Amino acid sequence: MTRQTKIAYVQAAWHTDITDRCKQAFVAELARHGYDQSGIEFFSAPGSLEIPLMAKKLAKTGKYAAVCASGFVVDGGIYRHEFVAQAVLQGIV
Repeated sequence: MTRQTKIAYVQAAWHTDITDRCKQAFVAELARHGYDQSGIEFFSAPGSLEIPLMAKKLAKTGKYAAVCASGFVVDGGIYRHEFVAQAVLQGIV
């Protein structure tokens, strides 16, 4: 990736205490490889379930060499977390 390459980073708005650390590590790792943070555009999705649609829309713009995402799905003791996690993963790939 050249330094001029644009990257979209989508983050779920829930559990930002955790996902913000993912974003910081992502930016730090890119910087370690010589990538300037100014080439990263950050976007917020309401929750993890909305990440795939937002990522798809961003990818279709053709502005980004990569679309990366961070979300956190909590096991709340009911099956819903399994549905959300599966839907997000299937939507991303």
